[in-house]
Amino acid sequence: MFELILLLVPVIGGILIYLSKKNLTAIRTILLLTALMHNAACVLLILYPEWNIPVFSQYIGTDEMALFVLGIMSFLFLCAAGQAFFWLPVEHKHDPHHMPMNVFCSVLCAFVFTMSLVAVARNFGLLWVAVEATTLASAPLINFHRSAGSTEAMWKYLLICSVGIGLALFGTFLLGMSAKTPEGVAAGLNFSAFGKEVMINPDYFKAAFIFCFAGYGLKMGLAPFHTWLPDAHSEAPSMVSVMLSGTLLNCSFLGLVRVYSVAPEALQMFCKEYFLIFGVLSLAVAAFFIIRQSDYKRMLAYSSVEHMGLLAIMWGLSMQEVTLLHMIFHSMCKMLLFLVAGNILVAYGTRKVELVHGMFGRLKKNSTLWVIGIILICGMPPSPLFLTEFVLIQKAGFILGGVILLFLFMVFCGMTCNALRMTMGEDIPGPVREQDTDAERLALIPFFVIVLIIVSGVTMILKNGYLI
Repeated sequence: MFELILLLVPVIGGILIYLSKKNLTAIRTILLLTALMHNAACVLLILYPEWNIPVFSQYIGTDEMALFVLGIMSFLFLCAAGQAFFWLPVEHKHDPHHMPMNVFCSVLCAFVFTMSLVAVARNFGLLWVAVEATTLASAPLINFHRSAGSTEAMWKYLLICSVGIGLALFGTFLLGMSAKTPEGVAAGLNFSAFGKEVMINPDYFKAAFIFCFAGYGLKMGLAPFHTWLPDAHSEAPSMVSVMLSGTLLNCSFLGLVRVYSVAPEALQMFCKEYFLIFGVLSLAVAAFFIIRQSDYKRMLAYSSVEHMGLLAIMWGLSMQEVTLLHMIFHSMCKMLLFLVAGNILVAYGTRKVELVHGMFGRLKKNSTLWVIGIILICGMPPSPLFLTEFVLIQKAGFILGGVILLFLFMVFCGMTCNALRMTMGEDIPGPVREQDTDAERLALIPFFVIVLIIVSGVTMILKNGYLI
């Protein structure tokens, strides 16, 4: 029952927002209420997962992995809606050429609906439809500013992701062909159909996994399928970047996990090799691009590629619990950084690192949040990511652990170097500008998030005895 409520709430909220037309107060209020109701439904679903409707149980339902993805998504949606409540009037004031606010916020609700459908889908066909729908729902959000760069990023995102989803569709067909009942009849695409009594053709399944890995891995941002991600994340408004990096990538990873979860035991090592190979490749690509990155939002986008690579490596090493923890806190850290990056963009009007300097003298709140956020996303104590990455390096062994540690160090050097270049030095003297005041007022939600991350990190580190 609560799965249906989760799906209906953003749909109804989006319709009401669209009907609000130019009433910005109504748009902001409805968006925030929609996020609150989505959170409430998610909490009830976690507390009472047995309350489902039997007629839909074959197609819609939840398990532990789905609840993790839903919980992260709903929390980030609430924080993004809270930030939007204060950010929309600022953006409306400084950028008169943006997309109509009622269209933007209603499409954002549609995006949340499609991601919720990905999480609760219990059928590979429905899962594919939901992942494809996330592409169609999120593409207009990237073009919010209607600039040449954002339009190009939107079309690049649509074209590349559509190719990936086409590959995943072919993989889904092969997956259906691979499973037969003892009577020789196709088992179907429901997750429950892939039981112990089902006979799976290993050749068909290997081909299905490869195509699904390419399709969902592209949407997840794994290298070398990541080329859409830096443009989309950097051109989108900060709250959309939060949802793309913190929730959409998780949903795509969930698609990969769903396919892996039905693999016969004899083929699981074959699947894990793909997670490990492309995870390390993603880590390497992100490290080298971050080192020479001159756009701070693109830097955060490549950081997402890095952490998706870490998730793939963790899953390939059978570290499921650590993977889920890393997923949660990567999403929270990336939400913090993208929101602060949006505030910096409000104040400076540029994404170029070399044009942002002396932030400590101009944006004290945001510069403090920015530096601490960079430290947290790089896995330095007291970040919860320190613990997950520490356990990963221990588990990976000498060679793989050393390679991971090297790339993590490169990422740390690149990101902290850019953060220091932006925050240190002297800014051009002059009176306090209206944009600076607006940017400082937008630091409330990021401050709440950073406190939550640090408290969680200290608690985890102390509990596991890694604080010396």
